[in-house]
Amino acid sequence: MRSVVLAVFVAALAASIQPAFADNFDDTFFDGLIFKSRREYKKALVYFKKAEKLRPGDPEPWALESLTQLKLFNYKGAETAARKAIMLDKEYEQPLQYLANALMGQKKLKEGIAECRKCLALNPQNDWSKRYMRIAERQLQMPITDIFAGQITEDRQAMQLIAGYLQDQKYADAIKLINKHIAKYPASASGYLKRAYVYEVMRKRDLAIKDYDKVLSMYPCEEDALDLRSQAYQASKQAGKSVKDLIKLVRGDTDHWNSRFRLAFAYMEAGNYKASKREYTGLLKVYPNSIEGLTGRGEAHLRAGEYKEAVADYTQAIKCDPDRSASMHYKRGLAYAKLGDKKKAADDIALSKKMGYDPKEF
Repeated sequence: MRSVVLAVFVAALAASIQPAFADNFDDTFFDGLIFKSRREYKKALVYFKKAEKLRPGDPEPWALESLTQLKLFNYKGAETAARKAIMLDKEYEQPLQYLANALMGQKKLKEGIAECRKCLALNPQNDWSKRYMRIAERQLQMPITDIFAGQITEDRQAMQLIAGYLQDQKYADAIKLINKHIAKYPASASGYLKRAYVYEVMRKRDLAIKDYDKVLSMYPCEEDALDLRSQAYQASKQAGKSVKDLIKLVRGDTDHWNSRFRLAFAYMEAGNYKASKREYTGLLKVYPNSIEGLTGRGEAHLRAGEYKEAVADYTQAIKCDPDRSASMHYKRGLAYAKLGDKKKAADDIALSKKMGYDPKEF
């Protein structure tokens, strides 16, 4: 379950972007992501290896090296990199998946199955691990693992009743039915997630967060719980907690750029402007004319007191989309005012009002 991605975020990667080696981790890492997104895996591998040297204690480039090695069918290299990432972070789901893949690629099916089970212990939604574990179990003529037991979505009658209760706003009845399911399957995530959804509808966000907490105490990388809890924290003005969940979501799908935009915004709301600017800058490597990226980084500069940099970002954003620039003119006006340029500040703020922007409405 992911937020709707704006069209600009899912456009094709700009062919003109030409990554070049940098001396810092962030630039090198994002350049590797760009090559990976283009499926230029040999080039991506060079950048991830350089990122490992620049920050050897960060598991993410090791995990992405493992994935890239898999794309190049170098299963032994993928295994080595995955084990390194797991050593650095035992609750990092993807390296376990890549390790399982690498082992199965080397015909080590029983070892691969064991890693798939570890992966599913972190996230029961990991479809890759479900599918390949069952394939390997069939090949070895082992009993097929029942991976669907306790999922409320498999009980059509219960789902129909719950849907009817929600439609009729009979929330107490819906929760009673879900509670029965949870009592029967206390180790299944689906009941807690469904109950959290009802609490969200009832605007009882604190109770919903408790259910997300329960799911993540059992399965630390369960995707829906991470996504929904991060949104609940953000809505509750707890951006610092939201950041932790978003980091795991970003790791889970490195090409899902919307999660990185959410992470950049959460960093900013949490007051970590340096991290926010880092994420926005990396995203602007992929989408150099992204209005959301430019205005987001501009806001981070503005909050950090870097007014010249804020003016530069807002100016570029205005050039990219003048029709949507009312708020950008207002924010640039604020930056000009801080720089002591009263005329430019007044002109920008007046233009934003003429375009219909009212800061009280936002």
